[in-house]
Amino acid sequence: MEIGSFFAVAIISLLGAMSPGPDFAIVTKNCLKGNFKKGAFTAMGIAAALLIHVSYSILGIALVIVESPVLFQGIKYIGAIYLFYLGVLLIKEKASKNALDKTKTSLSKMMHGPFISGFFCNLLNPKATLFILGLFTQFIQPNSPFYAKVVLGGIIVLIGLGWFVFLSFLITHHRLQKHFANFQFIIMKTMGVVLCLVSVYVAIFS
Repeated sequence: MEIGSFFAVAIISLLGAMSPGPDFAIVTKNCLKGNFKKGAFTAMGIAAALLIHVSYSILGIALVIVESPVLFQGIKYIGAIYLFYLGVLLIKEKASKNALDKTKTSLSKMMHGPFISGFFCNLLNPKATLFILGLFTQFIQPNSPFYAKVVLGGIIVLIGLGWFVFLSFLITHHRLQKHFANFQFIIMKTMGVVLCLVSVYVAIFS
């Protein structure tokens, strides 16, 4: 596997991480309702889930999941239900006087912390499985050395972690806090609706 291929995987992974979706929404929510630390822990949860996706892709299990309609549909529906659940929680959230309130809210308690919410948000997203499997099938051949698969997987995980930590830093930066705080209520409700719509799309069309 050539160095150019690793570079291409890094670019594609970054674009995939940057695209608006459930992971983006959950990181933004945890930053607005918490602080940089909570956003970073959410990013770590997403990275941990990506590591699991990468691991079973390296082992070839991802192909089995995709080729098994019952198993894939089961994962898809569980993920859709979880995304819908997150969306409803965001829609039900009440306005906060302080966007960086460090006290625990009912939402954070129900989601059992930022790491877990980030972890399950990504793990139960069937598009994450398809995205990573797509990268592996495009850049990895059956006879590719094991180290190449590990490096490719490591790039995907590190890019995801790096982007969402950086996003957390931007959202909680003192120069941007006021801007996000002014629109916090609208952002939360909008993301809640988006997550609900995404869950319906995942369940019906994906």
